[in-house]
Amino acid sequence: MRRFLGVSLLLSLALWMVLGAAFAARDYVVVHGVPGPLQLVFGDHVRVFRWRPLQQLANRWRGPVRVGLQVGHLDAGDQPDELESLRVSTGATWDGIDEVEVNLAIASALAERLREAGIVVDLLPATVPPRYRADLFLSIHVDANADEDRNGYKSAHFLPARNPAEPLLKLKVDRAVFTATRMRDDDRNVTGNMFRYYAFNNRHYRHAVHPRTPGLLVELGYLSNREDGRLLRSPEVLAAALARGVVDYLSEIGRL
Repeated sequence: MRRFLGVSLLLSLALWMVLGAAFAARDYVVVHGVPGPLQLVFGDHVRVFRWRPLQQLANRWRGPVRVGLQVGHLDAGDQPDELESLRVSTGATWDGIDEVEVNLAIASALAERLREAGIVVDLLPATVPPRYRADLFLSIHVDANADEDRNGYKSAHFLPARNPAEPLLKLKVDRAVFTATRMRDDDRNVTGNMFRYYAFNNRHYRHAVHPRTPGLLVELGYLSNREDGRLLRSPEVLAAALARGVVDYLSEIGRL
């Protein structure tokens, strides 16, 4: 017993010394930015190494990549009884332009781009099929405000996040939109309705996205702002940005 305890103690000390050296090396690399193999091993970025044949096998088992695109406020009057209060939620209107028309133009352009990439796309109205499942779900909206100087892009997933993938989806889509459009970050105007969006609220409604399907609501600018308005009249620009974010996300999780 004494011999066993002694060997265990020596092994524990050896492991402690190895871990200490590894953490010290990691901290040195992070602080000093040392390039080369040390950066790959000890850098502060999380890396997931995937064996390609296994990834392909898993993807074949899961089936084709599927993306759900909700056209915000489309056919709101057809909402089911559990969401009857939203039947009058027809979206913003500004200077004769209805939000739902802009949402549909952007979502349709985005769907076409994703289908060209071999992705199955469901273009959905305001009513979500019960427990809808896909690789991801985007709800497309634009905004308007009496303050015509307010502008910018914002997005939100359900709070708290319903699955670990939602923050990553938001990161990829936000980054793609900001890079492609140079829009201002309007995060301070994210509302409680966005954080508790009905289509993501699967605990209260049947007509909501499945909790394992990452969902994101995007507000792609303000119809009431001159600068945003010009961008919103060119749906291809925003569709291309969203497509880039979606593809980046799907690539990151190994689905493409």
